[in-house]
Amino acid sequence: MAFISRKKKYSPEPFETEGMPADAVSATEDAEAPVRRSDYAFKVRNLTKDYDGNIVLNNISFDIPSGKIVGLLGPNGCGKTTLMKILSGLIHDYTGMVKVDGRPIGIGSKAHVAYLPDCTFFPDRFRTIDCINYYGDFFRDFDKVKAIEFASRFGLDLNQKVKTMSKGMKEKLQLLVVMSREADIYLLDEPLGGVDPAARSVILDIIMSNYKENATVVLSTHLVNDLEHSFDHILMLGHGSILVNTGIETLRSTGKSVEEIFKEVIGDAWEVD
Repeated sequence: MAFISRKKKYSPEPFETEGMPADAVSATEDAEAPVRRSDYAFKVRNLTKDYDGNIVLNNISFDIPSGKIVGLLGPNGCGKTTLMKILSGLIHDYTGMVKVDGRPIGIGSKAHVAYLPDCTFFPDRFRTIDCINYYGDFFRDFDKVKAIEFASRFGLDLNQKVKTMSKGMKEKLQLLVVMSREADIYLLDEPLGGVDPAARSVILDIIMSNYKENATVVLSTHLVNDLEHSFDHILMLGHGSILVNTGIETLRSTGKSVEEIFKEVIGDAWEVD
């Protein structure tokens, strides 16, 4: 166990946000020749990222094998969201090497990664169907029929405007468009954080039952105990470093739960929202 010390074009008015469409690549832009799938979803070497001198990720290196459900765990402020943004291609001002599915960060990697940010990004004026159509314009792997089916399962009216939605409804809307892509990698930042316990099972079922076969899913969460059974691999961050990077079976062989190990290695940094 690796315990490490530290087609139809829909065109509403454009908008600029961190989550969308900055990470989007239209079908006409993705002209890169096909690349053979790598054995590793992520290869990271000596990655460092700071904000005004405050180091968030401190010279970290790790590999994550392809085709796994990965739990990204760590206390508040440990760099989980920053790492997600780097892997998705939204943050560029870092040092070190990052490869996603064998590709350097760029148009080629972005076209194969579906990213769910931890903040809402659709404009208030959009209706549910507008959001679905907007994603359909940006991603060639987007399945509009699936998105509309998910909206029905979530009880979202296709004509309801974002500004009238609750926080939980907005998060469901964003999740459904992300999970309607046939991506090679899904990066989901706290997809269950803003929903009530009754809705978690439905959302988790949509996540675990609808990602592309052999895809890699990275799920950042504080709900360690609830989701432990869903993970194949665990990546724990703390104090800007990788604390654990190993398969779930290796952790289970210790006789402890993932949550017990999490609290043990995080120590005083342990926090729960």
